[in-house]
Order: sequence, then structure tokens, then C-alpha cells
Amino acid sequence: MNRQVIFAAAALISAFPAAASFPNCSPPSQDSTPSQSQPAPPPPEEPKKTKKVWTNDNMADVNASPISLVGDAKKTSPAKSTTPTPTPASPQVVAAFRKQLTALQAQSAGIDKQIAELKSFSKGETPGAIGMQLHKGYSTESVDDQVRKLEEKKKSLAAQMDAVYDAARKRGVEPGQLR
Repeated sequence: MNRQVIFAAAALISAFPAAASFPNCSPPSQDSTPSQSQPAPPPPEEPKKTKKVWTNDNMADVNASPISLVGDAKKTSPAKSTTPTPTPASPQVVAAFRKQLTALQAQSAGIDKQIAELKSFSKGETPGAIGMQLHKGYSTESVDDQVRKLEEKKKSLAAQMDAVYDAARKRGVEPGQLR
């Protein structure tokens, strides 16, 4: 068995030429020109600047030597705000936003009242007036489903109120003006 391993290794070594085992060596070309035989010299490397690391031991030297900030001092300019400063809103704009918010708050209060009535009904309490109220519509949905729908509607109203507050802020309305 050792003979088989030795013969296999010998066959493997003889299968590859010597030049393949040394990738940096190449056989000399017979038709070489001076421009092909000598590669272009690499560009000279620029010396890298060493960075100064400050530690607690040499903090006394910090005041004596200049410390560079990030970026070029020549290129930096004072930071300019990309968002324009809002101008104070006119009373008409404030009144319009206040009117929208009042309507949304009234709807939210109505939904709160309906939710409270449905929850009291599910507990078994009777409404104020005994009997059927013909001016109200009746639903065949369960009370839990009705409450869930009303809570979703209330969440959408809250999102609409947030959108009105954001729009008012963008128009320059102060938050205290909408109360």
C-alpha cells in the first residue's frame, strides 16, 4: 500500500511542469523587445501623514498645538438652514385650522359617546328611554364588532387631527393658537 502512495505522488509531481509550480518565473521569450521585457516602473508612493492621537497624558500639549477639524477650513462655510423659517400665520389661516380641528374633535366626542352607550348596553344596562327609539338605526352586528369599528374610526380621526396640526405648523401657526 505504501508503494501505491509513493507511485501516485511521483506521478502527480511528474504530471506538472516545473514552471507551473513557480508562478513568478516565466520562460524567456525568444522574440522579446525592450519595451515588452521591462514593465513600467510603479508610481512613487506618497508618504502618508501620521495622525496624532491625544491621550490623557499629553492633554497639556493640546492647547499649544493646533487641532484640525474635519474638512477644509477654506471650503467650510457657516451652516445654512435648508428649511425656511415660517412666517407668522394670518388670523384667517388660524381660524380655518381651528374650525377643522373643532369639527374633528366634535366627531371624536360623538364616537366616544356611541362607544360608551354600546359598552353600557353590553353590560345589560337599559338606555335612558325605555323601548325602541325609531329615530335611531339598529344594527344586527355584535356589540364588540360595532365598538371595534368605532375605535378604528376614532383612530383615523386622530390621524386626521395630527395631519391638521402638521399642516398648521408648516404654515407658521403656533400650537397655542389652535387651542
